[in-house]
Amino acid sequence: MSSSKEKILVLGLGNPILSDDGVGIYAVREASSLFVHPQVEYQESSLAGFGFLDTLTGFQRVVIADSVNWKKNPSGTVTILSTQDLERNPYLRNFHNLSLAGTLMLADQMGIPRPKEIVILAVEVEDCSTFSEKCTPLVEASISRVAQMIIQQVKSWLKQEESQKVSREIKS
Repeated sequence: MSSSKEKILVLGLGNPILSDDGVGIYAVREASSLFVHPQVEYQESSLAGFGFLDTLTGFQRVVIADSVNWKKNPSGTVTILSTQDLERNPYLRNFHNLSLAGTLMLADQMGIPRPKEIVILAVEVEDCSTFSEKCTPLVEASISRVAQMIIQQVKSWLKQEESQKVSREIKS
């Protein structure tokens, strides 16, 4: 019975020794200390491009926390992106020069299974080049907020799956 339950991946991307670049990893670490569920797996990664796809394989839904250096918003601003946002903007790249949309399109063309839903929590950063295990103050202040956003998204998916299960049982 448990094999029919959707697996959720919470993935923190970045490099925790390059100041703000570690924000995604720090947020996922905090979320994992606050919320545990048998369908949820927490991981950290610094992979990019096609090598990144292997990390996503086997999960139906994924929350990604990562840094971006778009210089559109103040440092610490969190932007929520969905799979649909990626499809509308296939050249969306983060600090790691990762084109997630391009990677997912290639996976589709090659018939590689991938998550049906991906939500990205992109945190605008100030400094991703200084060797430091601490984020700048505004980015540091966003970590707990991102962790709570992760937990909220995961709980929403779990509740949605439970509702669908109950609905199927009623119809049977």
